[in-house]
Amino acid sequence: MSFSEIKELRKEGKLEEALKLALDELEFEPENIWNQRAAAWVYYDFLKRSAKPDSIDQFKEYLIKIKELDLPAEEHMIFDNCAWQIGSVVFAIQNSGSVDYLKINSLFDIQKDFYYSKPSEQYTFIYKAFHKGYKNWPRFIEFADWWGFKNFRSEDYLPEEYNNRRMMAIAEQAYIAYAKKLLEGDPVDAFGKEREINKEKIREFMPRLDLVIEAYPKFQYPPYFKAKLLLALGDGEDVLTAFLPFAKQKRNDFWVWELMAEIFHDERDLQFSCYCKALNLRSPKDFLVKIRHKFAALLIEKQMYDEAKTEIQKVVATREEHDWKLPNQISQWLDQEWYKAASSKEHNKDLYLKHEKEAEDILIRDLPEEVIAIE
Repeated sequence: MSFSEIKELRKEGKLEEALKLALDELEFEPENIWNQRAAAWVYYDFLKRSAKPDSIDQFKEYLIKIKELDLPAEEHMIFDNCAWQIGSVVFAIQNSGSVDYLKINSLFDIQKDFYYSKPSEQYTFIYKAFHKGYKNWPRFIEFADWWGFKNFRSEDYLPEEYNNRRMMAIAEQAYIAYAKKLLEGDPVDAFGKEREINKEKIREFMPRLDLVIEAYPKFQYPPYFKAKLLLALGDGEDVLTAFLPFAKQKRNDFWVWELMAEIFHDERDLQFSCYCKALNLRSPKDFLVKIRHKFAALLIEKQMYDEAKTEIQKVVATREEHDWKLPNQISQWLDQEWYKAASSKEHNKDLYLKHEKEAEDILIRDLPEEVIAIE
């Protein structure tokens, strides 16, 4: 019996016979690499047959069988082929109505010791599959650290097209997702309602984020998340100094001024001006819902009820258009007497124009001379 005979049985679909022969040979010469390979490829064929969510137990069983063969590190081909199957199953699980993250966890744990080619298309596929559900996956940071962002290929830094839609480069998505999870914090209670920012983890991530910002200046959001992470570290002076060059470059993007408002969270008048600047830019109305909500709160604080009602109505209209849920605070405002008595306008354009210059002045406000010189 030889490796080629087992391969022929596999091609004929006689997997049970192929497995029996492979295991017999493996028992006779367990250290023979050809016997190990033969068994691995038969297990792979069984794995491929069960690569669907409703056969997850069988799928995991064959993954474990491949893992237990303890193949040497240079046997990339079998592991790279497994990557396509693992990624496909993970995608399928996450496309189901209710995602079972215990299944995601178990698949992650089983394949952690596989010797994938790095970097490679298959390895990136593994990343994409597990990344898909990162928002609700508590172990995303652990997964991303294991996967290693240094393993992205040059093409992973390029935008992609899917269903005629231009999509952000997967590498940019990865850095954004990692930053978001860091900002979300780790749960400190059993229900995850209390969370704590891991500042040491943020400090470890910052140099990697800086490299991406420097190497890929066209990436829009990494600078934004760098500023958000600096804010989370609690160093207001550093965050403004770090963010200012990007604010100058991106001064026509609404999110720059939204973040500026966060940086100046203790200076209400500057916050107010930043929101005016953000809302006076040409931005899709869908993107401005949260800013309008925050701005409305400041307007109410200043007892500018007509202007507040104008912003609130725009928030309500956009959310209803997309069937988005109204936040509780908005619902409460709609029932209050001041809201019912206020007169809304078509827009608050005059108000934006009146205050946006104050926001623009922030770009040179109380900053060191060498920072002001950056353009």
